[in-house]
Amino acid sequence: MKILLVEDNHFKREKIIEFVKQFSNMTVLEAASYNMGLTLATADKFDLIILDMSMPTFDRTEAENGGRFRVLGGKEIATRLKKQNKLSPFVVLTGYSNFSDGRDKLSLAQINDLLAMFGDDYKGTIFFDSASSVWKEELTSVIENLPND
Repeated sequence: MKILLVEDNHFKREKIIEFVKQFSNMTVLEAASYNMGLTLATADKFDLIILDMSMPTFDRTEAENGGRFRVLGGKEIATRLKKQNKLSPFVVLTGYSNFSDGRDKLSLAQINDLLAMFGDDYKGTIFFDSASSVWKEELTSVIENLPND
């Protein structure tokens, strides 16, 4: 099974990879920004894409701050992939319960409702809390319910 993880937070990314690799036959590719996530997602087919919702436009380095911060970057990636007919099944795994773009404030439930427009490709929204195992149980359920091709 091939998974793409798009997550800009190093700690969270490592926790997710450590957990996902417990499943057998799992290959995980990583991206830490909107651009890299979109590039990898369009270049290959994945069994699952795990998207953070908020991320920088570019990978951060010591010299670069990552460009414009995209509050709904995960949704933007899914939208672009859908338009290109390259959308794989995806789940949003985020550590935020509210999202604000300066004009609108959206709750996790509202994000979930917004992403429902992607139909069967959308596998839900999971709240990441490193002190809890609930996210692991929910992600396990998503992975176990993916079709085995």
